[in-house]
Amino acid sequence: MSPGTTSGHTLRVGTQTQSRYARVNALLAESGIALPAGTSLLGPAVAELLTPPPGTSSGVREYLSWRAHDPIEPDDSVRTESMITRVVADGDTTIVVRRVVLRDNVNALREEAVETWQLRDVGTALALPATDFCTDRWGVLVRDSLAADPDFASSLATWDGTIGLRCDDREIHLRVYRGRIIDVTRRTPGGATFTFVAPGHTWVDVMLGERDDFMRRAIAGEFSSTGNGYEYLRLTKPLNIIIAHARTIAQEAQS
Repeated sequence: MSPGTTSGHTLRVGTQTQSRYARVNALLAESGIALPAGTSLLGPAVAELLTPPPGTSSGVREYLSWRAHDPIEPDDSVRTESMITRVVADGDTTIVVRRVVLRDNVNALREEAVETWQLRDVGTALALPATDFCTDRWGVLVRDSLAADPDFASSLATWDGTIGLRCDDREIHLRVYRGRIIDVTRRTPGGATFTFVAPGHTWVDVMLGERDDFMRRAIAGEFSSTGNGYEYLRLTKPLNIIIAHARTIAQEAQS
């Protein structure tokens, strides 16, 4: 079920879990939890009961952002799905970002969260620059791969501008001049000509999915952009080439 299949018990970008279905009021009763009627804590409480922490018991959740699209009710039957969207080594710890969603018995998305965990056991998670999307090191990998692609060079042979790529709060700029990326930086002085924008879980789907369906999803309007919208639409081909190279880099790193 994971875009990136796991190896043993190692967490990595793309690792997914799915819980059993449970009726909300029964789950709370089994756990001895009583919540006031109408509380906004119902969704987070149920998600925590159904979704174990990532990695080992040494993990500490440092951040939680919760969004309720259609708040769950005590009589609902729900399950959780989780996806690791980022793994970063930080000294003797590992930072793991995870998306958790609550779905009901007709698979409708009801509530969702983004969590940041700090894991003390660094051996439980695999941090790879190739799957740390829209960072400096990732951008360099993409640049080096594109340098050997004549299709990319020809698609931008007369273009002078900057392509921005954003994943959650991370953004990288590829400065392009006549078919060649001449700089990879977090910010260019004049800003990006346009910036391709998608949340972390979408980047994981696009990078690690079995099929390269970027163009289909782009045409369907699943992504967004900032800056010059005309240039974003006009440069769909080179953007598709960039995504294809990034997919190869990510999947080879995890193979």
